[in-house]
Amino acid sequence: MNPSVYLYNATDAGFELYFGQFCTSDGLSLLEKENEITITALGATCYKDYGWATENDVPIVKTVGAFLSFLGNEGDIALIECEILIKDIGILKTHDDCECHFTIQRQEQFMKLLRSACPAQHRDLLIHKLLTNPGIYLTCDKHGKIEKYDSFERYLAENP
Repeated sequence: MNPSVYLYNATDAGFELYFGQFCTSDGLSLLEKENEITITALGATCYKDYGWATENDVPIVKTVGAFLSFLGNEGDIALIECEILIKDIGILKTHDDCECHFTIQRQEQFMKLLRSACPAQHRDLLIHKLLTNPGIYLTCDKHGKIEKYDSFERYLAENP
């Protein structure tokens, strides 16, 4: 599965990537299962009988693969927010389990992640458009047609 919308920015914090309609497990699946992680924030409304579960209520997981297994085994826990520190790579923050925001430390890691998220048949074109249009939301349809949106609100208005 590929994101429905992409956004790229280079900042002092690193290389930022936003993927829309991309759940937490989709974002994690772009990484190596052996990558070490620390869940620094989590909020879920349907985990066991907690009502509102936090990172302190879920089992401690230390790798991407372990967290993917946890999410797969638990089913829909209604993940509202999640922040994961990925050792030596960066941070993944997710919202409403349908938006992934990565901040990646090094360019080669950023490019590897971006290449993994783009549809193979339009990968080079989409990456070129993202890198030459920082701060602009982009979509790419199955035919490779790329649309630009200057704001998330405009993207939502034109893609109901």
